[in-house]
Amino acid sequence: MSSRSTARVPILFDLDGTVWDSAPGIIGCMEATLADLELPVPPSKTLRALLGPPLLDMLAQLGVPAGRLDDARAVYRRHYREHGEFECAVFPGMADLLDQLRSSGHILATATSKGVEPTERMLEYFGLRPRFDVVSAASMTATGHDKSEIVHRALAAVGGPRLGAIAGYMIGDRCYDIEAGSAAGLTTVGVGWGYAPAGELVDAGADHLVNTVEELAALLGSVEDPG
Repeated sequence: MSSRSTARVPILFDLDGTVWDSAPGIIGCMEATLADLELPVPPSKTLRALLGPPLLDMLAQLGVPAGRLDDARAVYRRHYREHGEFECAVFPGMADLLDQLRSSGHILATATSKGVEPTERMLEYFGLRPRFDVVSAASMTATGHDKSEIVHRALAAVGGPRLGAIAGYMIGDRCYDIEAGSAAGLTTVGVGWGYAPAGELVDAGADHLVNTVEELAALLGSVEDPG
């Protein structure tokens, strides 16, 4: 990480598929939820392809009728709280990257569609909470949200989208991350180790694409003091 990196550059991270691999827990809880509701359970490959959007959107895409979405969300959250949250692994090298970015003076925030309560528990469990200045996540009570709302809340908490000469960065693995980051005026970075189908991040207009954590570290290490 360059010693010339500027302080106070906000860097927002998606979590699922970007910082950690939470697919096993989410997929298992989706399967359990659909089974409890006596709805068809698709193959794991199909479930994996739906990871990324807000929970209600995922449930709707899986065929949960509109009138049963609130019940399905409650059932899923129960399963996820009981066993799904920690069926997860931080991607190798990610914790070190976060430490390097903090030591360079950057402001780190999450911007995740995961509910705020499981987000906080998981960050604490995996030892990542001290590495983030701001945790922006989905409301546990709102009927709906989109990724742009979460990104804007993160930016408001760190002082706005423009601090000094650099707007900041949004790091994520799905089109929702890229689109929300672009709308907020951030430089967007799509990571190739997440859950996006082939071509999605290019189609979404990501400013940069990286395939390893090392490539991401090199890219962010080039953010230098504008003065």
